[in-house]
Amino acid sequence: MSRELTLFEAVLVMFLTLFHNSLGYFIPAGSVGIGFNGYFTLTNTTQHTHGQAFDSEPLSFTNSSTNLTTSFSINFFLAIVPEHNHQGSHGMAFVISPARGLPGASSDQYLGIFNETTNGKSSNNVIAIELDMHKDQEFGDIDDNHVGNNISDMRSVVSASAGYYDDEDGQFKNLSLISRNVMRLSIVYSQPDQQLNVTLFPAEIFVPPRKPLLSLNQDLSPYLLEEMYLGFTASTGSVGAVHYMIGWFIDGEISYPRLEFGKQPNLPPYPKKASHKTRTVLAICLTVSVIAAFIASWIGFVFYFRHKKVKEVLEEWEIQFGPHRFAYEELFNATKGFKEKQLLGRGGFGQVYKGTLPGSDSEIAVKRTSHDSRQGMREFLAEISTIGRLRHPNLVRLLGYCRHKEHLYLVYDFIPNGSLDKYLYSNNENQERLT
Repeated sequence: MSRELTLFEAVLVMFLTLFHNSLGYFIPAGSVGIGFNGYFTLTNTTQHTHGQAFDSEPLSFTNSSTNLTTSFSINFFLAIVPEHNHQGSHGMAFVISPARGLPGASSDQYLGIFNETTNGKSSNNVIAIELDMHKDQEFGDIDDNHVGNNISDMRSVVSASAGYYDDEDGQFKNLSLISRNVMRLSIVYSQPDQQLNVTLFPAEIFVPPRKPLLSLNQDLSPYLLEEMYLGFTASTGSVGAVHYMIGWFIDGEISYPRLEFGKQPNLPPYPKKASHKTRTVLAICLTVSVIAAFIASWIGFVFYFRHKKVKEVLEEWEIQFGPHRFAYEELFNATKGFKEKQLLGRGGFGQVYKGTLPGSDSEIAVKRTSHDSRQGMREFLAEISTIGRLRHPNLVRLLGYCRHKEHLYLVYDFIPNGSLDKYLYSNNENQERLT
């Protein structure tokens, strides 16, 4: 999103460009690093870790002439990129601390601020504004998407669900801390009023909403020493999140890193670990292999059953006797599937079908008999061993044979005028006589 900058915004941008992108202004600890566009990342993809980044120089919170705590205004820009779209872990916080760093801090629900031992001690003198994405019952959290005011304890003094009040209609607008969108957190403390106001709102809104999200009426003087350090902390648990600290300024003084107002960055998605990428590649390869194996098996299965009908098995007699051996599929196609209309007649031990050999247009007669008949088998062998070897112009020629399942097949030249016996032994007076 971009728009024309106001004069004040232009001045802020000018200030921002004077600062170089380095860690020079902050003392990092834990998982702090430099991420997209040079922005601070307080956490990385490591689970159950925390990061801290504190200003290298302390800030005076006491007026030297009156020795009273001064008012202050702090604004910073943040964004959280979660590992999962609908689940965060755990959160981040802006911290005012008497020391430059918080040694011994724990991750998970402690947000890199305290640990089980130090939490709740009044001597901590730590003021924190937490942005919590996890509902921890032990600290009385109201939900898993809230902003809280904490003083020396992880249990918030006041808290509210993340969002802001629109100046135009006064309605409350929800904000998701894990939306990946850049947001601005404004922290204003008025010592005369002894009031701490916290406002969270989208970064593209330049002027903070008039009504704050949180308002704490409490004197912070007991907790604010003469010099305090400003910092940021964040932590993860069993679910990862990258917490960005994008830019901040105090009473108009701009600090690292550089941010152009009116131009909000599109942060990259949560980075996948190498192991996740490897598992993804392996899963894809395995899926493709399984699909390929399934397709190959299916093709083989279909091929097997399709050709099971025409599978030929050589026996000893087939090696010893006979001429050309036909494939069953060839005879099946030639006789159009041994259909009844192709039937020429019935012989001594089977049916005779008319057929045409594919590719040659040669007409044939195919005699089919049962393999299980012992008499038929003897006659079958006799015809192959005798007629199959004979070549005479007055004898029908045996072209070949075939065996398939329980049937045996003999293939002859087709004789259009029928068998000789019709002429020799027929009692039909209309039968044509031989010369």
